[in-house]
Amino acid sequence: MKTRPNDSPIKRWTVLILVAIVMMMGYVFWDIVSPISTQIRASLSEGGMGWTAAEYGFYAGSYSIFNIFLLMLFFGGIILDRCGIRFTGLLATGTMLLGALINYYALTRISPELYIDLSFTLFGLIPEHAKIQVLVSALGFGLFGMGCDITGITISKIVTKWFTGYELASAMGIQVALARLGTTSALSFSPLIAQSFGISAPVLGGALLLLFGFSLFVLYAFIDKKFDNSLYEHAEANEKKEVAKGESFSFRDFVVVLKNPGFWLIAILCVFFYSSIRPFMKFATDLLINKFGVADTSAGWIVAAIPYSTMILTPLFGSIYDKIGHGAKLMLIGCIIITVSHFCLALPFVPTSGFALGIMILVGIAFSMVPSIMWPSVPKLVPLRQLGTAYSIIYYIQNLGLMLVPMWVGNIIDENTNPATGHVDYLAPMLVFTGLGIAASVVAALLLFMDQKKHYGLQKANIGVK
Repeated sequence: MKTRPNDSPIKRWTVLILVAIVMMMGYVFWDIVSPISTQIRASLSEGGMGWTAAEYGFYAGSYSIFNIFLLMLFFGGIILDRCGIRFTGLLATGTMLLGALINYYALTRISPELYIDLSFTLFGLIPEHAKIQVLVSALGFGLFGMGCDITGITISKIVTKWFTGYELASAMGIQVALARLGTTSALSFSPLIAQSFGISAPVLGGALLLLFGFSLFVLYAFIDKKFDNSLYEHAEANEKKEVAKGESFSFRDFVVVLKNPGFWLIAILCVFFYSSIRPFMKFATDLLINKFGVADTSAGWIVAAIPYSTMILTPLFGSIYDKIGHGAKLMLIGCIIITVSHFCLALPFVPTSGFALGIMILVGIAFSMVPSIMWPSVPKLVPLRQLGTAYSIIYYIQNLGLMLVPMWVGNIIDENTNPATGHVDYLAPMLVFTGLGIAASVVAALLLFMDQKKHYGLQKANIGVK
């Protein structure tokens, strides 16, 4: 029996670490501003930028603007399936870097005292009288978000390409764990860097890390080319045509993917679950400062308990899914945990930092459990040939929540801010996140039911499935 290039564990895991570091650099920049949001919202006389919560919410939500309104994730999936991993990955990582540089330019070269009046406010979610600095920063963050998500679907396809039939969930779990290490680094060190070198310094540091990630993907492109050549050489004569066309795409792939009810449940679960966590993390440090009295520089470290937990637990849950299965049940449990966690943070009592830390660890457990099962479940529903298209649709739907929820919550925070003291009542925002967790739990329960009915294999182990 002829061996395939990815039969070597050393080659598989080397590739995984390489591309996982690329994605980790993206997650560093994604969260580089969130732990210094309170400082950015401080007045100019206090060394801040004078942003309102609505402006910050618009900036945080701008990550998804191009992905949603220009359908860039759909085009990204098409480019991935038609033009291949190498071209798409280089384009996406380069776009991340460009967006980060624009973001840095806005913070350092545009005065926060310059304003512009907007006629289009997206039903009030975009500030009508907005800082030009905020708008240009949002442009950069939107370009970064477009590149980051297309990089994400590209790396998901890379991991599937190298690990199908092997430790797929474990590999994706480790990739996610390293991404969370990026988040942890941003949450932990961004406030310290900002305090020592200024608010814009963390953004510059994040941009330099994205340059490093781009360089690593250039290296992977050579490895991927060698992989494809070797795969072609090892193929039987009647298989060479399939290997040669590799990652071909047709528009009928959209139809095939869209007809799959299990795929839709995964996509809807993704948007509710991620909307209950990623936007929450954008405001979590401010929540700790206002409700729990935590110092500015310490709040980021408590929130960092979320990604710290995922770094340890995501590979563990991925390994459980690989060897034992029970994926649909684990996703349901994770959604219930996040719902309970948000509800506890909404409660008016127990305002202690120790209580907050415990809840952040619970959020981290949920944030480990669901993604470590959800992403490696997609290849069970969609063949490799259509995987880029499938991931792009999931990411597109996810981006709807990642754009709208921060804008919505930012406006709610402004409405619940005491103008005399600047104190924020976080009850209403936390009830929003609780509601999203409830919706995710309902969808997870439906997915478990559909798996039992349609036999998708979500409850089965991954190892040995090719």
